[in-house]
Amino acid sequence: MFFRLILAASLALALQADDHWMAVKSGPFQVFTNGADRGAREKLMYLEQFREALRVITGRQDLGLVWPVRVLVFKNARQMPVSTAHFALGRNARMEAVAESAAFSRESLKELARILLYENTTRLPQPIEEGLIELMSTLEVDGTRITLGAPVPEAERSHGWALMQLVTVNPEYSGRSRVMISNLEQSGDFEAASKNAFEKTAAQMNQQADAYLKAGNFATGSVSGRAVSMTRDFKPMQLDADAGEVALADLALANGSAQAEQAFTRLHGAAAAEGLGLLALKQRKDNEARRLFESAVASGSDSARAFLEAARLEPDTAKARADLKKASELNPRWGQPYFQMGELDQNVPEQRAVDLKKAASLDARNIDYWQALARTEIAARNYPEAQKAWAGAERAAANDEERARIHQVRLQVEQERADYEAAERKRIADERERDIQRVKSQSEASIHAAEEEARKKLNPEGAPAPKDAVWMDELKGNAAVDGVFERLDCIAKQARMVIKTADGKTVQLLIGDPSQIVLGGGGEKTFGCGVQQGARRVHVEYNPKTDAKLKTTGEVTAIEFR
Repeated sequence: MFFRLILAASLALALQADDHWMAVKSGPFQVFTNGADRGAREKLMYLEQFREALRVITGRQDLGLVWPVRVLVFKNARQMPVSTAHFALGRNARMEAVAESAAFSRESLKELARILLYENTTRLPQPIEEGLIELMSTLEVDGTRITLGAPVPEAERSHGWALMQLVTVNPEYSGRSRVMISNLEQSGDFEAASKNAFEKTAAQMNQQADAYLKAGNFATGSVSGRAVSMTRDFKPMQLDADAGEVALADLALANGSAQAEQAFTRLHGAAAAEGLGLLALKQRKDNEARRLFESAVASGSDSARAFLEAARLEPDTAKARADLKKASELNPRWGQPYFQMGELDQNVPEQRAVDLKKAASLDARNIDYWQALARTEIAARNYPEAQKAWAGAERAAANDEERARIHQVRLQVEQERADYEAAERKRIADERERDIQRVKSQSEASIHAAEEEARKKLNPEGAPAPKDAVWMDELKGNAAVDGVFERLDCIAKQARMVIKTADGKTVQLLIGDPSQIVLGGGGEKTFGCGVQQGARRVHVEYNPKTDAKLKTTGEVTAIEFR
């Protein structure tokens, strides 16, 4: 019986593929049909107005998708495959199936709303996000008129749904939900979001939503849809003969159907290799998957997934990087190629940080990307950027427990940053002090060397210097001068002392025999030849005696440093 069911399903799949398929496309949506083009246009109109309604509620300029949505519209329900998956990813598109005469199911609309929110907003508080998803599942479209707010089944009427229904339908609040959502995206603070959007506290908004839910009297409201025409703007196009088979194989792959392998085996070229490669990967047959992805790339594949999976299985780093770069070019909204590039750049922290930052910006709800970026910045001691990354991880947290854990990590990193900066300040101060001491030591060594050289010139015989036991008064000359000791000119065994007085005059005195001069006063009493360091004030006693050749006016008998 099982094999008969598989055979019947396979025959049905083959018959569907033999149908003539056409498509209508708009934005990220592609609708394929083997029936009348009107049914495809109606489904495409609904999808575009669904996206527009969510754009108005969230205040986003545009709601894009990482992967296009491809809906297969069948002529009748008997052709429909059995599946519980909605908008699941096939090879290179999110796949959905619906009968021509049927509407999209509420479960499929919830999944579409969830995907649009995930890929276009940062994480919102869970009750509000789930309430918005429930609200979108009851959307009704009539051309460009969109109706919101039809009550969901009683068992599904949550507080979050009541709040979102209230703020989008009630005239007192309608049009301001985007302000609330924008605030929640930034901080997650419902108190601030309520005050900024509705001029009410969070408690007041919650009380009103609870009362609204209890009363059970739910109104509907309308939103202006996109000004598009099904006939003017949605032009049907005939698909190639293989397009129907490829689309059905992609649908089987997205649904996890056992028919997927058989469907791709019947195909040829890049699409067949991509589909079979993904199936081999799922079965952990890495070598076979690598061969198939390489075949797809060689066959001219334009699938970002094929290039990314080929890169992940490629042992050659340079080739893997080239494949990842190609994947990022084929799908610029996809963060995973950049994350994988970051994995290749483990030993180049600066480039790894660039790769991970790009990945996180494209997939802002992926907490793994933010945490990897934060750790990379910490390893590089780039604490300000690490804090930004941890903040991104905190916003991306799926629940309060995870958010609290990330918050604790942020506090710990802040303490590490403070400790590191304190250690850096101490290290810099210590280095500066060592530099000062080194320069000071070098200066003192130079001074002592100069003094020693002067001593040898002034006292080549090495006679001992006179002791200070002789009183200054006993050795005073007949004249004295006060001023700044500017220079000592060493001349053979003699020296000429140059002093500048307070009135700007210069006095030059002869030092004939250094051993006969009495030195007194405080501070350093040594000096060497040449210009003297610092403004050393002196009181000099001397015997007046002019020497025309040396241009001196007396001979020094005592020097007192002041």
